[in-house]
Amino acid sequence: MGQVTAAQVTDPESLKAFVLAARDEITSIATNLDEAAKLKQWVKTEGDWKSGSTFLIIFATNGGVFAHGNDRAAEDRNLLEIEDERGAKVVQELLAAAAQGGGFVEYYDDGLKTAYAVPFRRRFVLVGGYSQDVSHVNLRIADLPRPAVTASEVVDRETLITFVEEAARIYQEALKFGDGIPLVEIKNAFRVEGGDWKSGEIYLWVVSGGGVTLFHGFEYYREGNPTDMVRTDSQGIKIAEELIGGARREGRKFLRYHYDNPAIEGDEETGSPKLGYAVSLQVGDSDEKMVIGSGIYVDSHEE
Repeated sequence: MGQVTAAQVTDPESLKAFVLAARDEITSIATNLDEAAKLKQWVKTEGDWKSGSTFLIIFATNGGVFAHGNDRAAEDRNLLEIEDERGAKVVQELLAAAAQGGGFVEYYDDGLKTAYAVPFRRRFVLVGGYSQDVSHVNLRIADLPRPAVTASEVVDRETLITFVEEAARIYQEALKFGDGIPLVEIKNAFRVEGGDWKSGEIYLWVVSGGGVTLFHGFEYYREGNPTDMVRTDSQGIKIAEELIGGARREGRKFLRYHYDNPAIEGDEETGSPKLGYAVSLQVGDSDEKMVIGSGIYVDSHEE
């Protein structure tokens, strides 16, 4: 059977062909961090790889959902323990099938259904045909040590430095993919409003070296999408290029720029003064880097 698109899946064999073709496509395009980061949006886009109720899911081998073609909220969750209507732990069976090189898994969700799973790279599994309501699965939120400066305590340049540097250390440790705290649980902790890592306008973001958003503590929809690296503020400053590019090249970067402050009416065109700080992170043993940062609105007279 040749390449099968999502719209052409009608039975188990066409489902298998669809998943295998998608794996080949992903392997050919996700050759670096920038392209891999875009997979979150790629699997959600109606077309060859998503059609109605036929879509793809990319799991980490620990059961966490990296990308879900039909349920954004599932990407915050670990589904390792989820059961179907007969008590079978479906995701565990899917991961086991992939570990054997690929295979079908039958499960019950308002009737008998069939999914197909294959390994993808070293730490991921690609699945088609799996669909369950997972909204009842609790978020796993990392119990991180209280930082020396929490988000609500960021008030100036020095506290911003401390806040971002501590977040960078935690995120860098998670990138080792060892036996430590899973990265998704750290991201969930970074999203908690009123917690140590997010308070109103103070939140964290992470982008790839090429500017694709990997994590955004305030606007999740940005994840998997490229940042406008040439956008300028009202003063002509190329915000992303100078802050993200500067951190990538120099290791860390401050930038003073103007940006729309949601708390201020009438600054949509000019923006309000803001101080950004970003730190580069090493991605495994590769030469690739990502950048983590945050920012704070400041009075016009402040440095």
